[in-house]
Amino acid sequence: MKLYVGLLIILTIIFNVNCNECPTEREQPFHDEARLHQDLLCAYNVDFRPVKDHKTSVTVKVRFAMKYLSFDSLEETFTLHSWVALRWKDEFLTWTPSDYGNIKEIQIESHLIWTPSMSLFNADANTAMFQSDQFYTTCLLSSDGTVTCVPHLGHTGICSTSLRRWPYDTQNCTLYFGSWMHTGEQVNFTFYKNDPVVLTDFHDGPGWKLLKVVNERLSETYTCCPNSTYPMLKYRFVLKRAAAGPAAIVVVPSIVIVILTLTSFLLDVKDSTRLFLVCFSLFGHFIFLTEIGYDIPKHSSDTPIILLFLRDSMIVTLVGIIETLVLMYLRERKLPPPTWIISMNRLVSNSPGKYVVFTEFDPSNSAEEKVLTEDVTEERSRSSGSDWIQFANILNSVLFCIAFLIYFILICVYIPYD
Repeated sequence: MKLYVGLLIILTIIFNVNCNECPTEREQPFHDEARLHQDLLCAYNVDFRPVKDHKTSVTVKVRFAMKYLSFDSLEETFTLHSWVALRWKDEFLTWTPSDYGNIKEIQIESHLIWTPSMSLFNADANTAMFQSDQFYTTCLLSSDGTVTCVPHLGHTGICSTSLRRWPYDTQNCTLYFGSWMHTGEQVNFTFYKNDPVVLTDFHDGPGWKLLKVVNERLSETYTCCPNSTYPMLKYRFVLKRAAAGPAAIVVVPSIVIVILTLTSFLLDVKDSTRLFLVCFSLFGHFIFLTEIGYDIPKHSSDTPIILLFLRDSMIVTLVGIIETLVLMYLRERKLPPPTWIISMNRLVSNSPGKYVVFTEFDPSNSAEEKVLTEDVTEERSRSSGSDWIQFANILNSVLFCIAFLIYFILICVYIPYD
């Protein structure tokens, strides 16, 4: 029985070998490029730095050809898509062109050779697991061992927002690249001498415009390893928000609310129109705050100055409501006013201060009060009411000037502009 089993196994192996053999007519000719590939990779090891002396550093030149970026101010993340050109010299991938049909350059897959691991140090934690420091692409190899790889990579980093001048804010986002484990004496990252950042085919992301890119090489040392350096490539991106839409939603309504509140101060308090208008203005503040609460980012360390403007504007409007109620009360008073009020009225009437009193309330309450009468008590009451109304005019004009000055200061300080 064992003999039959052994023969069966031998026949199976012979059959598989014969099936896997390629027909002679299907075999491709072994030309110079194929022979060069085989000779270069036959004993190549991708796990070690491509230097013959371990004390030699591998210099890796980096160039970013930016294509697209996006900035999420709510999550405070910055994403950059670009073609990243990496160039270094591999001492084990050199050849003499005359030995291989004068071939000076060949294409080779990146996973077949050693490639530098360039990590993003301030990567977003939510996307870091999807951002590998390894890449897979086709590289260009020269006869002197120069390797050039240009993979398309996306990097997402953390960018703290500063929203003080929202919606006309400018953000500074920085990305730090380098080797996570190798020191500068092993793998030395640096920039291309010419054009380390290329913006030829760059397109701005939605809602943001790139103003400039500043690159800088940093070489850090740490107390744990004083004899080793850790180079980093720093890229600082300055972004400006495209504020046409937010400005129409935020800035313009703010100015409208100011005009509405100041206009209400010029109305008479005879009826409830002024009180209704100023209350409507206060209600508009609350509706406006609720509306922009959905649009404005909430995780910034700075408070947007537009919110400070609305806060102070609400206070001015609330004072305007109290003022309107006080003026309505003064207008209805019939008792003789205090002496200081009469003196103030005369002082203002007989001095240049009368030009400041530009509001004039209607002294009549109804048609019946306009009927002439000879009653001395009513004449006296009417005279007292006139003094109260004149005092109300003065008070309203002064408060209007104060409100106008406050709003002028608030607009200059708190309303953002481009």
